[in-house]
Amino acid sequence: MEFFNKVLMTGLVLATALFASCLSANEPLKVKADESYIKFSGVQNKKTEFNGKFQSFSPIIMFDKDNLAASSIRVEVDLASVESGSEKRDGMLKKGNWFDVENTPQGIFVSNKIEAESDGKYKVEGLLSIKGIEQPVTLFMNYVELSGLIELSGNYTLNRLDFKLGLGAWKNPDWVKHEVEVDYKVVLKQ
Repeated sequence: MEFFNKVLMTGLVLATALFASCLSANEPLKVKADESYIKFSGVQNKKTEFNGKFQSFSPIIMFDKDNLAASSIRVEVDLASVESGSEKRDGMLKKGNWFDVENTPQGIFVSNKIEAESDGKYKVEGLLSIKGIEQPVTLFMNYVELSGLIELSGNYTLNRLDFKLGLGAWKNPDWVKHEVEVDYKVVLKQ
């Protein structure tokens, strides 16, 4: 469960970064949802790797490569849309010890600074909020233009305990490792 929370957070940050790179200021680009994703992976019981994704997330991106100071990214993730390949695990992730979707149904990432790192690579700093806990995060995003499309992608390591994901016995990393790997890809129409 801690893994899922970390993945969610990482997914939010990555999704935000992806959407930011492919939109021009004041003209958001249409997202190709069938080619976009926020995925996560973690380790349970010290050895079993598991993978999951969020089926529903919504970005609001204003991005201009020539005016990064005026660019912004906001990504909202529907935490109840988590899928990990196990109905039992998905049910646990939605409860209070994990995402607590009844009281905090969304994870939200909001950028506060976007900088070019090198050609096609951006650094996105912002705040990630899960379960009402807001933490600063830094994402690195790859920007690639394809024929008529823009692809934003990257990965991020999230510490689930930063957002109190996996309380009680789940805090023990022997049950679920504290670090969750989040991978994201957002494909946009130019």
